[in-house]
Parts: sequence; structure tokens; C-alpha cells
Amino acid sequence: MEGHGRFTPIGRQYGIGIVGLGEGKGLVKGLAGHPELKVVAVCDANEQLAETIARQYAVPHFYSSLEAMLAREDIDFVAIYTPDQMHFTHIRQSFEAGKHVLCTKPLVNSMEEAREVLAYVRANPERQLMVGQSSRFFGPMQHQREAYEAGKLGTLSFAETQYVHDMRWFYNERAWAREGGFDLLFACCSHPVDLIRWYMGDVEEVSAYSSQSDIAIASGFDGHDTFVINLKFRSGKIGRVLGLYGLEHLHQTRPWIEVALYGTKGTFIGKYPQLEAQIKYEGEKERTEHYFEDIYHYFQFEGVNHHAGEFVNYTEHFARNLHQGTRAMPDAEDGFQTIATLEAIRQSIRTGSPVRVEGRS
Repeated sequence: MEGHGRFTPIGRQYGIGIVGLGEGKGLVKGLAGHPELKVVAVCDANEQLAETIARQYAVPHFYSSLEAMLAREDIDFVAIYTPDQMHFTHIRQSFEAGKHVLCTKPLVNSMEEAREVLAYVRANPERQLMVGQSSRFFGPMQHQREAYEAGKLGTLSFAETQYVHDMRWFYNERAWAREGGFDLLFACCSHPVDLIRWYMGDVEEVSAYSSQSDIAIASGFDGHDTFVINLKFRSGKIGRVLGLYGLEHLHQTRPWIEVALYGTKGTFIGKYPQLEAQIKYEGEKERTEHYFEDIYHYFQFEGVNHHAGEFVNYTEHFARNLHQGTRAMPDAEDGFQTIATLEAIRQSIRTGSPVRVEGRS
């Protein structure tokens, strides 16, 4: 897992169209020079930005219209990084154009949209949709998953996940977040909710509280940005999620994303962006593992605020599964259940009561 340009083999070439270059530029940068995954075109409502990114990274074509980009026959799949409230429309357009879809989290912004997306996917089994849950593809979380699947943790007793991040930059710089239809619960807590479901399975019931931080109020952000969530899983086990976005963060010593798994044979706590883990296995001394060799892969462009490495990781995962004819995860079914969990959390916050999570029909 070393170094810059750490590309893993796919088995064939794929042409990619990327829409939404606020976050999507990370994938453009990360895939520069990839021998099998070629960014054929980029698209953004800001045509000047699209042209600048295309020229800077030798992308052959740029567009301000998604419809125009989707008409290209050399695009095999579309990577969607547009504002959350536009995901549903752009997924639908891409499917109707016959493209596979890789969509950043959250998949969509409501249960109604999630049901429709699931219907599209079920009606078109020849096309795949994967949710770009980047936090599954951080180095420490990949090592953690390997340990879990190898049985080193035994049976999980409890899990807690968090996404804690100073979001003042976002409150001040993302004007589209003030235009309505935006919810930090879906935008940010989709990370820790997806991560805890990855290990503990589908959620049966949630009980949640939220509040608005003083930092959000001072920044003029109209919405809650502090979330404490308790979850009961269908297995009968329980877990906990923390989302906190209005704070002065200890960036060096405290993780933004943390996944703590407590099992009968071991405990593994993965941390990002520190790229390290605290580990204790049965019969062994506890230790800290540092994944220093991963640093340039993840932070080669703009430090810890850049998402190139994990975007490359999950795009390779998606393309490799397309080539092999297998299902890339998290898929639409799994993404639907994360949205259903988030919607139940939203309802629990509104009502002040526990809420059951809608299952897949």
C-alpha cells in the first residue's frame, strides 16, 4: 500500500466522466496517470472551472452540461460529486444514458429518492451503482477490515464510530449548503452510520439527539451540527455514533473518523487522518500500528483536507468489480439501508422518541 501513484490492476481499461469538481477534482487528480482508469471528460456548472481542471490534468473533454457529457460513448461510468440535493437527478440521468454510476455519499437526501433509486437499479440489473463511502477505503479502516474478516476480533460485542471535524470552512465557503434541501446529518453522519452498519449489520431502532453549535450560529449556518445517536441492531446488539462539526479540533492527536470495534478476541480502533490504529488481540500485548507508508497516497496534493487516495481506492474497487461481473460494495441495496437509518435518526430527533428503521422490501 505504498506511495504516490499507488495504482492496483483492474484487468481492462474504463473511461470515466466526473461531474461536480468541488470534491470531484480529487478523483481527477488522483487518477492522473492511471494505466487503466482514464478520465475522459469532466463536467461542472462552472464551465471555467471544468476547463481549468481539464487542462491542468490533461483531460480530453470538459462540459457545463451533464446531458452533453453523458452522450459520449467512450464513458463507461459516471462519478457524481455534485451537491447532495442534486444526486438523485444526476443518478437518474446517468442511468437513463446507460452508464454505470459511482455516487459520493450520501446516496440521496430522502427515503422517497432512495426508493426510486433502488427501483432504477433493480429494473436495470445490467448496470451497477456504488455509493462512494470514502471512509471505508481509508488505510486504517482497510487494515481493520482485514483483521475483522480474518477472525482476529472474534465476535463483535459493541462498536462505536465518529466523525468529528471543524466545519467552519464549509459553513463559510459552500453557498449551496444554504439553498435548502441540505442536511449535515445526511451529508456527514452518513460516514459513521455506514461504518457501524458495515460491521454490526442492519439497524432495527435508533434513538438520537441533536443541537446547533455556537460556531454554526456565528457562521450563519441554519441547521443542527451536533449529533449523538444510539442504535439497536437487528442482531439485538447495540452501538453508538457521534457527529460533531462545530469545534476547535485537535487535528494532530484526535481523529476525524474513528471506528472502534470491541470483540471477544480483540479490540481494533482505526483512526483517520492519523493513519494509525490501537490494537489488542487475545494473548498479545496492546500496540499502536502506524501506516506511515500510506501518507503520500492519501495526502499527496493538499494535505489532510484532500480526498485523493480514498477516492482512487474505491474507484478501483468499483471498476474491478465491473470487470469481474461482481457487485461493488456498498451497492444500492446497502446504500438504501444507510439512508433508511439516517431518516429514522432524523425522525427520532424531531420526535424525541426511538424510531424503527424501514427495511428493504
